[in-house]
Amino acid sequence: MTKNRQRILLYFLIAINGIVQLKAQNNTSSPYSVFGFGVMETAAHAHNTAMGNSGVAIPSEKYLNTLNPASLSNLDSLSFYFNFQAQGTSNKFIMSGKEQTNFDSNFDILSMGFRITPRWGMSVGLYPFSSIGYEINAQSDILGSTSEYPIVYEGGGGLSRITMSNGIKLWKNLSAGIDFSFLWGSTDIMETADYSSLSGMTISNTRKWYFNNLYLKYGLQYKARLKNGSLHAGATWQPQTNIYATFNQTIEQDESTTYYDEDQSADDVWLPNIYNIGLAAQWNSGWQVAADYSLAEWALLNHSSTLNGTFHDSQTFGAGVSWSNPNNKHKCINQMNWQAGAFYTDGHISINGTRIAEKGFSAGFSVPVSDRGNRFHLSYQYSIKGTADNGLIEERYHKFKLSFSIIEHWFAKQKFY
Repeated sequence: MTKNRQRILLYFLIAINGIVQLKAQNNTSSPYSVFGFGVMETAAHAHNTAMGNSGVAIPSEKYLNTLNPASLSNLDSLSFYFNFQAQGTSNKFIMSGKEQTNFDSNFDILSMGFRITPRWGMSVGLYPFSSIGYEINAQSDILGSTSEYPIVYEGGGGLSRITMSNGIKLWKNLSAGIDFSFLWGSTDIMETADYSSLSGMTISNTRKWYFNNLYLKYGLQYKARLKNGSLHAGATWQPQTNIYATFNQTIEQDESTTYYDEDQSADDVWLPNIYNIGLAAQWNSGWQVAADYSLAEWALLNHSSTLNGTFHDSQTFGAGVSWSNPNNKHKCINQMNWQAGAFYTDGHISINGTRIAEKGFSAGFSVPVSDRGNRFHLSYQYSIKGTADNGLIEERYHKFKLSFSIIEHWFAKQKFY
């Protein structure tokens, strides 16, 4: 077995292990994950995350840019790309003067890509789509009396997607792309009523939801030459798609007596139209800037009885800057790339008439670990979501992403002397 084939086997073993871990760990502790599909995850590479989640217009050159499939047409024809990414999040929840902290971690992205023809680049990847993870303790009244009993609402799980992306160079400076994604996953929603002080019983009502379907995303990228660099424009469109939904409902007493256990169909839900546009500029001096805008038409979920929440069309803005020294490449410090950015979204859900918006800033860097272009990327985001006013919860996040990008020059012809 050649060294290259051994590396392929190693990467696939890492990917398989990552898939198992991705399904086994939780990615959020947010009470807001009770609404809709849960907390929506971004597929952004750590480099893009550090630039305020922007990068729709940035081509895939030194890493796989997962924000726009058209970017894949820029992959090097002699290289194989592999990306492995993990994330960890420290959360603080603030409500009515009380605070609670949690830490969540998970594998984030597993992807690999290569050039098929001089004009066609392809990648395959596994990405999180949404995450659910909450526990809410409450008291409920007994009808016709002044007595109360404790009740616990719990949720866990989430959705994932496996995607085959293609980018094709239509003309010298214009590329188009398409993502073929299969979305699947399950969520457990449990309501446990403790009647032990009244009748010695605990009743649990559990619904396990299953979602799946295929969906597409289209992309374009254009590149214009500048005197001292280049200007890039990009756009993507994810068309509205219905998602099949079923659930199993179980009602049990003390996990010993089952009163009800039945599979049922549910109203299908939809993924909305999502539009993204972006601009980016690169200069020979080592500077790069990018800015993105996104519109997602989530209000259509108000027509479905399957998901909880009041939904709104949402807008998202993100922008960032990066810099690397184009000279003195022999020193490691001069080969590092530095990023910073900021982002804002008005949120796609509201509670009691209050939109759950999110804003924050980001920073990061990447460092080379080999002469072939392999790099470690580290990004940091600080964000504030929601508000502590009106009896709601303010969430403060410190999120870290660590990505390892491997570039193997497997297709170059060997020279014999």
